[in-house]
Amino acid sequence: MKVVNIIPTYNEKENIGKMLETLQAIAKKNPQYEFSHLIVDDTSPDGTAEIVKKYMVKDKSIKLLEGKRVGLGEALIRGYKYAEDKLAADVIIPNDCDFSFDPYRIPDLLRKIDEGYDVVVASRHVGEGKTEGWSLFRKLNHFVANELFAWYIAGIREVHDHNGNFKAIRVKGVLDKIPLYKLRVKGFGFQCYIIYQLSKVTKKFFEIPVVFTFRTAGETKVSFNKRYFKIYIRDIF
Repeated sequence: MKVVNIIPTYNEKENIGKMLETLQAIAKKNPQYEFSHLIVDDTSPDGTAEIVKKYMVKDKSIKLLEGKRVGLGEALIRGYKYAEDKLAADVIIPNDCDFSFDPYRIPDLLRKIDEGYDVVVASRHVGEGKTEGWSLFRKLNHFVANELFAWYIAGIREVHDHNGNFKAIRVKGVLDKIPLYKLRVKGFGFQCYIIYQLSKVTKKFFEIPVVFTFRTAGETKVSFNKRYFKIYIRDIF
């Protein structure tokens, strides 16, 4: 099974080396899967891409896809399509570069894919799942996006956690049924919208509980402001 880890980056020089080494270690411990690691960098001015290129010299499983900074959704669509078309992925696993979601849970996601599920979400809202280190504003931000908009207004009920990046998605017969380049979603709302799109082609969802921690290095890409809500609402509706 070909598994492509997709890591979107912008100014992640403090995290990218450690993330790549972690993904390499996970791949080594799980030889039953054929891993590739795709870094989708939005022309980071801090030199993130240059660090990736140094790792690529020694490890051919590491790939770099560069592009203009348009938004998280745009970057993920670019990465999803590249994994489908160029890397022949059977499963893609997007995740953040800041270790807020623990990449060592990747084998747990894949075990559920092996059991027959098509979409496995790392969830902060089932079982022992939770968040740690969030400010009041970040909690409110997440509640509005995940509960108010996604659950109650948009009515997306397949999962309880709609806005996390960390998930495993089967490609054949699932992701490849979604016209990604036709999706007009550029920002953070992509996370919720892709769950909605996936729910139209499969009902085989599963959530595993995870602990989400606040990043310890680099700068957060989410802020509680009018622009965030404007982008999120535009993406969903």
